[in-house]
Amino acid sequence: MQKYGMLFGALVFIAFGALLPVYGQAIDHWETVVYDDDVWRYLVPTDEPNAAWRTLGFDDAAWNSGPGGFGYGDDDDNTVLENILSVYQRQTFVINDLNRIEGAVLHVDFDDAFVAYLNGEEIARSTIGTEGDFPSFDQPADGLHEADLYQGNTPFGIIVPKERLNAGENLLAVQTHNESTTSSDLTSRVFFSVGVTGSGRTYSDPPDWFVAPRLNPESFTSNLPIVVIDTQGRFIPDEPKILAHMGIIHNGDGVRNSTDDAFNNYDGLIGIELRGASSQAIFPKKQFAIETRDADGEDQDVSLLGFPEEEDWILQGPYSDKSLMRNVLNYHLSNQIGRYASRTRFVEVVINNEYQGVFVLMERIKRDNNRVDISTLNPDEISGDDLTGGYILKIDKSEGSEVGGWQSPHPTRPGSPHRVFYQYHVPRPSEIVPEQEAYIQDVVATFEEVMVSSDFANPETGYAQYIDVESAIDFALLNEISRNVDGYRLSTFFYKDKDSIGGGKLVFGPIWDFNLGFGNADYYDGGSNIGFQIAIGVPETDGLQPPFWWAKLWGDSTFQTLALERWQALRQGPFHTDSVMQFIDAQAALLNEAQARNFERWPVLNQYVWPNNFVGGSYANEISFLKNWVTERLEWMDNNVGAQNVNTETPLPRSAFSLTAPYPNPFTDETTFTLSLRQSGSVEAALYDILGRRVRTVATGVFESARLHPLTVSAEGLASGIYLLHVSGPSFSTTRPVMVAR
Repeated sequence: MQKYGMLFGALVFIAFGALLPVYGQAIDHWETVVYDDDVWRYLVPTDEPNAAWRTLGFDDAAWNSGPGGFGYGDDDDNTVLENILSVYQRQTFVINDLNRIEGAVLHVDFDDAFVAYLNGEEIARSTIGTEGDFPSFDQPADGLHEADLYQGNTPFGIIVPKERLNAGENLLAVQTHNESTTSSDLTSRVFFSVGVTGSGRTYSDPPDWFVAPRLNPESFTSNLPIVVIDTQGRFIPDEPKILAHMGIIHNGDGVRNSTDDAFNNYDGLIGIELRGASSQAIFPKKQFAIETRDADGEDQDVSLLGFPEEEDWILQGPYSDKSLMRNVLNYHLSNQIGRYASRTRFVEVVINNEYQGVFVLMERIKRDNNRVDISTLNPDEISGDDLTGGYILKIDKSEGSEVGGWQSPHPTRPGSPHRVFYQYHVPRPSEIVPEQEAYIQDVVATFEEVMVSSDFANPETGYAQYIDVESAIDFALLNEISRNVDGYRLSTFFYKDKDSIGGGKLVFGPIWDFNLGFGNADYYDGGSNIGFQIAIGVPETDGLQPPFWWAKLWGDSTFQTLALERWQALRQGPFHTDSVMQFIDAQAALLNEAQARNFERWPVLNQYVWPNNFVGGSYANEISFLKNWVTERLEWMDNNVGAQNVNTETPLPRSAFSLTAPYPNPFTDETTFTLSLRQSGSVEAALYDILGRRVRTVATGVFESARLHPLTVSAEGLASGIYLLHVSGPSFSTTRPVMVAR
């Protein structure tokens, strides 16, 4: 694989030294020089320590000594240090023969932030400050990060160039910071391992979880574009974005690409961070948000793989979706019917010399002439027609660094305690001004007031005066064709242009996030290809409910008549079964080679990955299931769209059972699932930790059919982390993940 371009920038070069080297000698094996439970010198500071503490010559005789790991709350701390904000630790080690060392790797299992130094120079950090600064002893972590080892996961690791090592004595120094002194836990477990040439052994065997890093990555060729990202070994955080280098190899459609080829589609800087909500916490295959940047680190519009120029991109990594294409399929259908959805391109991704699998390069939803083509709304536009347009709103989980919006005064259904939270997407919460907030809130409130009235369907004064009905129909059909369990209530976008352009109406779309669609979810009847998703009736125990007005729209005879006309027209074109099957076959053929590498990297084809409704055991079976499911779904909708039989009451599950997703999740006090059975019988629900150890019984006994049974999981006595609720009953057994976050 080629070395990375010098556009990487002076800041990173100074902070991390030379670019990752390509080593010449073969590594025979790996040995661990520093273990987490070695005896360390450590300090819980009450004031700023001498700046020399991170250097080899510092006298640490006055510091305490004790075995690592350090911290509290996760039951894996050899030296318990409770309710502290930071701990500093030092460990010396000796490299007897530097000529036999061909590489090194540092692993840090941490909660919530750390900075690591080797012989006085920073080699890694996460969740605190910026490269090159020295966080003060009382500086809290920038955010939350849960430790990995106690959950059965592999800790964060970075490659350390062998040039950083001394022949003879070396010093590894680490400062670990907590989010607050009242946090439920703190973890610092540190390992340092070296790649050794020759068969002789000097140090210790690596831990059982250790996987040798690829210092000399194997080259491969692909029919897909190849994206290569180099973070210089830095951990990619949830936020903020870190500076990295990205190269894209794309020799043209129909031409093979090799990791040995030059970067010829993009070769420059990016900002990169993790994205996703539950997927980020649960799935080992991560997905990323990316900003393309210039040589000075400023955002820069570029064209990637033929897409229109922009700066904001997403690398979506299908994991529970083993077809790898559910998002791509529905975005394609949306674009085919004239409704913009994110452009997509399958790619293979390598990060820090490690192959990461098949990803989908996607456009982030934002205002742009080539994305959501509406007027720009500047902060000084606070009156007249200028004030009326340039808004993108969303209904989604309230997660991320910037969440702003308002709560609807109307319950999601009569008597419900739940209210929809409308979020600002464009302008961002930090950019929208009070006049603009007041205006767009009033627009939505007026629409809601019409929808709660008995005359909401009046053709002269009803909903058609406030929303673009055609866009609402297309949005609904795309959610129903996929039987999207998150439909209407999550990842729901709508926008408004200026009155002089858009006629003052709210427009629905773009559609977003269908990994759990097309039969891929085993809750809320998501696996069934019959029934309207709007009619499934999300249980009250799930706080993420659809707005009340979706059910009223679907139940209106005029809306249904228009939906039927639109459906029948689309079935002659983009929604024709042959057209959809041809697209799925074309994508499967395109992915045939790369999917094998992807599932070698992530061997899940024969495993249940939440919330799989179907486990096929092979890629061919996954594609066959998808095609059969879609074919039957299209036929069912032929007979039911416009039939005026949309029932928004909660139906009896068609499967043997229905177990909702937990709400809330993550949780600090308690979370609740709702179980419904098709036949009465004995049920047991138990909570397990990530290592498969039973923590407690949640419920046991005879459960009646045709009833909703809440299962409440308390966080009392539980450390932060991921747990599994296993529920078994008459003719079923299922598992759901939950996360305790304190």
